[in-house]
Amino acid sequence: MRKLRNGKLKYHAQENRKGKIMLKTALSRIVLATLIFSAAAVAQTDTITVLHVNDTHSCLAPLGPRAANLSGTIGGIARLATEVAAVRNTDSNVLFLHAGDYSIGDPVYNSTFGVPELTLLRQMGLDAMTLGNHEFDLTPATLEGALSTASSVDGLFPILSANLIYPTDTSVALKNMVVPFTIKQYGTLKVGIFGLTTPETNVLSQPAPIFVDTNFVETAAVMVDSLKNHGCSVVILLSHLGEYYDEAVAANVPGIDVIVGGHDHYVLDEPVPVVNPASDTTWIVQAGAFYEYVGKLRLTVASGKAKLLDYQLIHLDNSIQEDPTVKATVDAVVAQVEEVLGQYFFTQKIGYATEDFPEISAVIAGSKMRDTPAGNLITDAFRDSMKTDVAITAGGSIAQPLYHGPIVDADVFRMVGYGFNTTNGLGYQMATYKLTGADIWKALEFSVGTLDLNDEFQIQVSGMVYTYAPDQPAGSRLKSVTVGGVPIDLQKTYSVASNEFVLLMLNNFVSPQVGGITVTDPQIYTGVTEYQVVCAYIAARDTISPTTQGRLLPVVERKDRALPHDYALSQNYPNPFNPATTISYELSAISYVTLKVYNVLGQEVASLVNDTRQPGEYTVQFDGSRLPSGVYFYRIEAGQFHSVKKMILMK
Repeated sequence: MRKLRNGKLKYHAQENRKGKIMLKTALSRIVLATLIFSAAAVAQTDTITVLHVNDTHSCLAPLGPRAANLSGTIGGIARLATEVAAVRNTDSNVLFLHAGDYSIGDPVYNSTFGVPELTLLRQMGLDAMTLGNHEFDLTPATLEGALSTASSVDGLFPILSANLIYPTDTSVALKNMVVPFTIKQYGTLKVGIFGLTTPETNVLSQPAPIFVDTNFVETAAVMVDSLKNHGCSVVILLSHLGEYYDEAVAANVPGIDVIVGGHDHYVLDEPVPVVNPASDTTWIVQAGAFYEYVGKLRLTVASGKAKLLDYQLIHLDNSIQEDPTVKATVDAVVAQVEEVLGQYFFTQKIGYATEDFPEISAVIAGSKMRDTPAGNLITDAFRDSMKTDVAITAGGSIAQPLYHGPIVDADVFRMVGYGFNTTNGLGYQMATYKLTGADIWKALEFSVGTLDLNDEFQIQVSGMVYTYAPDQPAGSRLKSVTVGGVPIDLQKTYSVASNEFVLLMLNNFVSPQVGGITVTDPQIYTGVTEYQVVCAYIAARDTISPTTQGRLLPVVERKDRALPHDYALSQNYPNPFNPATTISYELSAISYVTLKVYNVLGQEVASLVNDTRQPGEYTVQFDGSRLPSGVYFYRIEAGQFHSVKKMILMK
C-alpha cells in the first residue's frame, strides 16, 4: 500500500508478525555469518572491480550534442564496450552489472522491444541485470517475449528481482526467467548479487498479474542471510529502488557491502556512505542514465571484510573511441528502426538549440521543484497545439535533456519517450480535458507534497504559475496559483492539455489520494503523440533557446523575517567562478523582472529571468561552462529599479 506521510511517499510493510519474526531471525543469522566468515577467512587480499550502468532505456546510439553530420558525441553502447574491454584488459575479477530500466525511452526500443540491447550486453559479458519499473510498461508478456528472443541463441545473463510476487498458477512464464540472486566466484572468493525492483512499478507501470512486494527491507535481509549461507564474502544489492530507499535498506540491513543503484538517473560522482546496523559502511553508487556514464568501483577483500579501494565515474565522451564492431551493429539497428517506423529519427535535422534544455530542476537552481527549460518547451508545445488554457506534464514523463546544437527527431523522442501506443508505436498520445480551479489546486498540492522523494510527480506547466513553501508540511505547501496572469478561480472550469499518461495518473492515482478530482470532457487524440507535437513546435521555430520563467517557484515562509523593504541586486557568489555562480536579488513589490548577462562587447549571452515575480528574495544560477574566460556583466530591471554588477569567469 502506498501512502503519503510527512511529504514523503513511503511503502508501509504489511503488519504481520511472521514477517517481523523472519526479519529478526534473518538479521541474527547475518551477524552470526559475518562473525564466522571473519574468523575463518584466510589472510589473502582479493580485489574486485565492479563496472555498473543503469537506466539505459535502449539509447544505443550516442546522445547529443550533435556534430555537423548529426552524429551524437556523448555516450552510446559502443563507447561503453570500449571502456569495458579496456578495464578487463587491466583488472582481474571484473564484475559488470546493470541496475535496470533497459526498456522504453528510445525509438530503438519501440521498434525492437530491447532485444538488440540485451544481445549486445550479453556479448559484452554483462554478469547480471535487475528488472526496473519500465520493464513492465508493456506488461509481463512483452518482457517475456523480449527475454526469450534475446536468449534463444546463446542464452542470457541472470535477470534478477527478489521482490516479485507471482500468481499461484503457472501461467506467468517470467517466473522461470527471473531469479532472486546470482553468485559469481573468483578463485575461492564468492560474490553474491541480489536484485530489488521499485514498488512504484505497481502504480507507474503494468506488472499485473505480478505484484512488486513493498516489503523490500525484509526481503533484503532474507537475501543477505541466504547469500551468507551460500558462502559469499561480498554481497551486492543490484537495486532499482532509487537512492531514497537504497539508503533505507542500507541503514536497516547489515551485511550489504555495495548497493549498485538506479531509477533516479542520479549522477553520483562519489559513493554515498551509509552506516549499517553492524556499524560497517554500505556504499551506494549510481551512474546517471542513457549510457552517458559507467561507474568503476574497486573493493579489496581480506579476512572476510570488503573495503572500498577507490571509485571513478567515467564520462563516456568523445575522448573514448566507439568499438567498431558494436558501432556497426548499432548503425544497422538504427537504419532498421527508421525503415520499420517510417521516420528519419537520427538522420534529418528539424531545428537548432542555442543551449541545453535541462530536464532536472536541481540542474537549474539546486532545488527539485522549479520550472525547467525542457518542461517549459514541452508544455508550451502542448498548449500551442491543443489551444487550451493550460498545459501540464510530469517530471517523471520527461526523460532526457535536449542538447544544444542540431536537433533530430530522436532527441525529442528521447526527451518525452516514456510511452507506447498501439496505433503508431511513437509514445504517449495527446489528451485534453477540463478541470475546475479547485481540482487543479488539489493536483498541484499533491505534486509539491512529494518533492522530498523525487520529481516523478513534479508538475511542469504552461499558461499557469504557482508557488509553494517547501519548508511547510505536505498538504499545506501550495501558496498561490495564477492562470493567464490572474489568480485561479476555484469555481471556474479550465481546459487542460497533457499526454494520456498524466491523465491516467490524475484519474487513477492522484484523485483517490486527494479526496477526488473530477475530469470532464476527456479526449485522447488517436495517433497524435506528444513527440510529434513537440517536433512540430520546434520545426516551426527552427531555432529555440531555453528559458526558466518562474512558472513554479519555492518561497520560504519565515515568521521572523519580513519582506524586503527595497529592491537590491547582490554580488554573485562565488566570484571569480568556474563554471557556475549564484546571483541573488530582492524585490519589495510585485514586479516584472528581467535579469540578463552580457559580455564586455555588450552582447547578451544569457537571459536568466524574464517574468513577473512576487515580493521576496530570489536566487538564480548562471552556468558559464560554454563561455570563454573573462569579465561579464549582469543587469536587472524590475519596475523602476535598474542595477548592473560585474563578475569574472576564470577557467
